[in-house]
Amino acid sequence: MKADKSTVDSVNSNPVTGVAQGWFVRNIRWRHCALFIAGPLLLANAIKSGAQEAEPATAAPTLEQTQILYVEMPVPFVPELDPVLPAVPPALNPETDPEFIARMDVITSYESALEQIELDGGAWNQALIEELATLGVLQQQQGNHAEAIEIFDRAIHVNRINSGLHTLEQIANIERMIDSYLALGDWARADTYFDYLFYIQQRAYGPNDPRMIPVLDRLATWNIQAFNIGYGEALGFRLNSAQIMQTAAATMVSVHFGEDDERYISYRRNLANSAFLASRHPELIAQSQQQDYRNAEDILLSKLDAGGLEQIHGFQAGELALREIVSYYAKQEAAQFELASALADLGDWYLMFERRRDAENLYIEAWEILQQSDLSDEWIQQLFGQVVPIPTFGSAVANLLTQPITTSDGKTVNYSYADVVFDVMVSGTTRNIEILTEATAVNSSLLSRLQREIRGAYFRPRIENGQLQRSDRNYFRYRYWY
Repeated sequence: MKADKSTVDSVNSNPVTGVAQGWFVRNIRWRHCALFIAGPLLLANAIKSGAQEAEPATAAPTLEQTQILYVEMPVPFVPELDPVLPAVPPALNPETDPEFIARMDVITSYESALEQIELDGGAWNQALIEELATLGVLQQQQGNHAEAIEIFDRAIHVNRINSGLHTLEQIANIERMIDSYLALGDWARADTYFDYLFYIQQRAYGPNDPRMIPVLDRLATWNIQAFNIGYGEALGFRLNSAQIMQTAAATMVSVHFGEDDERYISYRRNLANSAFLASRHPELIAQSQQQDYRNAEDILLSKLDAGGLEQIHGFQAGELALREIVSYYAKQEAAQFELASALADLGDWYLMFERRRDAENLYIEAWEILQQSDLSDEWIQQLFGQVVPIPTFGSAVANLLTQPITTSDGKTVNYSYADVVFDVMVSGTTRNIEILTEATAVNSSLLSRLQREIRGAYFRPRIENGQLQRSDRNYFRYRYWY
């Protein structure tokens, strides 16, 4: 079944019914993407050399025990100063939280005001919209996301009755509703509403209007976040779409605001991140080049008037994005640290793809730039004084998971920490990995999986006196979601 614009236009009761089957992704049957996808660290082992020693054989644990959804970038620590895992902050007690209690009083006032407005003007009174939006935000702040969704949904309906099916006035409430769906782990509904946001704004603004920049950025970010946790089946398409949208957003910023606009750099870094992920999964990108997937991508490209944006993917896309960042800072005489950081990021890119001579040359060039600065010691310490987990732009897109949740399909998503020590070679690879966190019946298989992934990670090596150095006994703390 192939839905088109008329399918969406026929919807008159729910803002997204039908869109989920519409022109963007939903009408495609993704049959072949069964590969489990995890976060940036989990992706790094795809091109790692097989020269490292094999893992010892262990009994096969259950799938539930071994699934790690996402591994955050590790944080260095000093055991003597920070030997204890950070405690999980306790949940706020509604009876003792003054802000919680104060908001309850305000919520009661708004509910009374809404009743009066409805009595005076009816259930579709336009005056309800602003009051409902404020009440929904208050419920979000209370953590009552299910209630907030119902309130935002009502505001959207009232808005559409008064201003039309595709009114742009509903955007703010749709965005707030998405936030609550994400907080509840209802990623399917969030995904549908993201598509609807893109649809109504693209329909209103067209492909080249700068007002499309924020929605392109947010939808691209969502696609990367969903990819990181392995949500959905169209994973290769998500990466391609993210790269297309990020490139389109950066191009619009350049055309309408100039390349001096700070968003230009952030979008290029985001593009490098999506290119990094794509380069680690060529099998998914290859699947996305099949005819059905290509048709969906062509539709997206036509909507953005961006027929040439699909030409570069993976390694080349990331390399180009990082080189553009280097060129940006090279034009600014006062941006020594930023230029050195950009050169180091480009060096990291080459290191991860085993172009070690290119990486070393860029590292030394960055180090020499810092040597000429009055803050050379501080800056060199920051970039090259200790090993650095790479890519640094791997955290450019915020993690979708911020607290333990139970998803809409009843699955529990939680996190834990692990302290690890290992050596980092001049090549950026890890050796002699030791998990310091005590293994238990609950976490042993997870820790084994984490150790295997650390074997595939890359770190920027230290530089001393202009020479790359091996670093032994590096302590890092990892937070992983499972």
